[in-house]
Amino acid sequence: MSSFLPEDFIEEVRVANEITDVISEYISLKPKGRNFFGLCPFHNEKTPSFSVDPQKQLYHCFGCGEGGNVFSFVMAQERLDFVDSVKLLAERKGIPLPGSLDRTQDEEARKHREELYKLNREAAMFYYQSLLSPEGKHALKYLKSRGINHRTIKAFGLGYAPNSWDSTMKHLLDKGFEKQLLIEIGLLVDKSQRTYDRFRNRVMFPIIDHRNRLVGFGGRVMDESVPKYLNSSESPVFNKSSILFGLNLARKQRPIDNLIVVEGYLDVISLYEFGLKNAVASLGTALTMDQAKLMRRYTPNIYIAYDGDTAGQKATARSLDILKDAGCNVRVIKLPKGKDPDDILRKHGVEYFNKLKEDAVSLINFKLDQLQSGYDLDSQEDKVEFATKAAHILIEVENPLERDIYVQKLNATTGFKPELLYRLMGQLEKPTDRTGLKKNLVGNNRYTTSVKKVRLQTPANLKAEKHLIGLMGESQEMAKKIIDQLEKGDFEDPVHGKVAGIVKELLDRDIEPKPAQILNYIKDDHERDKVIEIFRLEMEYDNVDRFIKDCVEELRRYRLEKRSNYLKEQISKMDREGNSGSTKYWELIEELQDINRRNKLGDIGKEEVM
Repeated sequence: MSSFLPEDFIEEVRVANEITDVISEYISLKPKGRNFFGLCPFHNEKTPSFSVDPQKQLYHCFGCGEGGNVFSFVMAQERLDFVDSVKLLAERKGIPLPGSLDRTQDEEARKHREELYKLNREAAMFYYQSLLSPEGKHALKYLKSRGINHRTIKAFGLGYAPNSWDSTMKHLLDKGFEKQLLIEIGLLVDKSQRTYDRFRNRVMFPIIDHRNRLVGFGGRVMDESVPKYLNSSESPVFNKSSILFGLNLARKQRPIDNLIVVEGYLDVISLYEFGLKNAVASLGTALTMDQAKLMRRYTPNIYIAYDGDTAGQKATARSLDILKDAGCNVRVIKLPKGKDPDDILRKHGVEYFNKLKEDAVSLINFKLDQLQSGYDLDSQEDKVEFATKAAHILIEVENPLERDIYVQKLNATTGFKPELLYRLMGQLEKPTDRTGLKKNLVGNNRYTTSVKKVRLQTPANLKAEKHLIGLMGESQEMAKKIIDQLEKGDFEDPVHGKVAGIVKELLDRDIEPKPAQILNYIKDDHERDKVIEIFRLEMEYDNVDRFIKDCVEELRRYRLEKRSNYLKEQISKMDREGNSGSTKYWELIEELQDINRRNKLGDIGKEEVM
């Protein structure tokens, strides 16, 4: 990777710098489907052909062919080498650089973070065991009264912090952890020369990030005590504004068609209990842009299901614009007043909740409904003020057909003619250039002219290789499934083989091989462009296991065909040279006959082809 920066630090910086956020500082991007589009900064163009994929964290220009991850973009724009681009992006997000670029110090920093993760895991096991102990009987009873069964308790790793000032501290100290680490990670409070457990007599919710690292805890009381919820304090491994509770489980659902955003831990767990395993929640704070962009990596389709009370509706209104600015397609599940998702599911069941989801309203409809609830439309003054403020909202709608639907609705509600409403919007709309570049960057690149790529028919074996590589970037589970079926020499194309090797190395270290991360290992521009093209492929299949098997068999079929052609050439050569009676000659004949037999029977198998 790099002889100067540790790999885990590089990946931390890449994950922290959401690619659409970074690129938006250089050019204007607009959401379109699953991606964002803008005018390419690498060549002159008038129609946007520069695409950014937030799910795969890659960019690609359909005009000039440029592509890469967030590091390659910054390298090209700022004329930096790889190390300096990492340092620039680290500074952008306030991530401390390693104290020294010395390998020893880098390794010490990595080990320190691993020790904190290990400490959290040990604490989680202690809380879980406490929940199942006689001391945690009332906490277990509380969870079961909320309809949470043991399978779900285990899936989320729920636990109980004993009603003691120092039981957690004693347990972890006995396990060999230093007290200072417990304070650093927020399990202990060090105050007025007294150190004690932060969490006491609370149901515990382990907080696991999207990379499956246990980074902190949330604790809930079982009575009317305050605070109702208490989270771990900020630490080197825990930043609550960039983490979503439940995302580690939601991301395992394939495909992730949508995510449901709820307010609390128990809402996420209740949805999971009822089979809706795509719910997430912010950690007791308002939704942040980092959290919105994190969701956008997995799906653009977001449903908000905040409580039906006034506070919940206000939180919904705040979250809508954040999600919209992150490029999400947002809809609001309107819950009955005073109800939360947990209430709905317990009293009315999952079918009723799904019906509410089907009837979810768009961002604009929600804003108009909320606005209308504050006005008496029988009053002429209120009607004018409502229509004026509604016009401000409709300015946000860029699609003219969609805008017309809302104008017709506003006409039916207020009685004002559509042409008057359009005239009002025209007066309110600011004459800003929504598509212009934020910087004049044309020419600050390696390619300044448009490149037309000639499309040639791809051989079946290379097409199969591309499909397998593309699927490897879908998830850790998918990558492992494919790697387990491959053998050395299966890939004909050396770049494809290189990517497969990178993926295997990451899997061996229990790291999910994401497309943007894989690109960190590929420095050659031509190879990188080739890999980006693969990760942009749209594949269609009914059964992914069958699809993978077909692709692997195609690789084996090609290898047998290649070997067969070689054997025929050698046999013909020996015939010409008069060596047709040699032992070697008959060995070649026998191998060729075996290949022909296997091809005829369709017995591709996994035998080694020399």
